[in-house]
Amino acid sequence: MTCTPTQRTASFKRGSTFAASATYTPPAGGPANLNAVTIESDVIDAGGSVYSLSIQKTGNLTFTLSLQDTTAWAIGQAKWDIKFINGGVVFYTETMRLNVAEQVTA
Repeated sequence: MTCTPTQRTASFKRGSTFAASATYTPPAGGPANLNAVTIESDVIDAGGSVYSLSIQKTGNLTFTLSLQDTTAWAIGQAKWDIKFINGGVVFYTETMRLNVAEQVTA
């Protein structure tokens, strides 16, 4: 799965492990790094079910998001974003879309 800043929609096969790497770019007036920042992220599938992603900080400005089991994800368009919490201040990324397709091989 790949989703770049200029590409807000990616294709994804249900049943695959969801994994993404991200680099935080500090906004004007925002935190300079992620050290004291809490990161949360959910995927909402086409059926409205919510799946919380695991977050792992991998550096001062980098982190990974993952979910091992996506077999229950509904086929169709899912959406997700990333939430950052810094000292009680909350901000979000833009909403990204996933076109979830059915896997063929069992």
